[in-house]
Amino acid sequence: MPAILKGWIDRVFTDGFAYSMASMYDQGPFQKKKAMLSLTTGGMGSMYSPSGINGDMNVLLWPMQRGALHFCGFQVLAPQICYSVRYVSPEAREQMLSAWKSRLAAIEKEKPLSFVPNSCFEMSPAGGFVLKRDVLAKQEGQQHGLSVGQHLGKAVPLDGQLQAQE
Repeated sequence: MPAILKGWIDRVFTDGFAYSMASMYDQGPFQKKKAMLSLTTGGMGSMYSPSGINGDMNVLLWPMQRGALHFCGFQVLAPQICYSVRYVSPEAREQMLSAWKSRLAAIEKEKPLSFVPNSCFEMSPAGGFVLKRDVLAKQEGQQHGLSVGQHLGKAVPLDGQLQAQE
């Protein structure tokens, strides 16, 4: 994320206000609030794919969506991303704005992104805040890991940071 945004997050989402060892992620103080990233890129969407030059957008968004917003308890909505804004036609830009307007009109009905719940982790310093053994055992035969962050050395689940899972 841009340094100025990281600095703002560090100054606003402080220990004791936005999180604590006892209240983070699912139990965070903002668990009844929604948050969403809205961003534009200089590159085309294909540049932010698993085979693109900038890498998978799911991986790029993980630290902000899981590590900052969901860490404080927010229900994180799918991001609004407009790719290659500078290089598209005025008509394409108008479509982007129209889609954003339509989305905002119905935003309260949106389902948030899914994250691995706290109940799957040993939630104490003594437990190490790692996935429980039974959760790991259930994942052994799976093709994909649980999430971008808990990929378990497997393929990253598809679009978990870009759209809510059914």
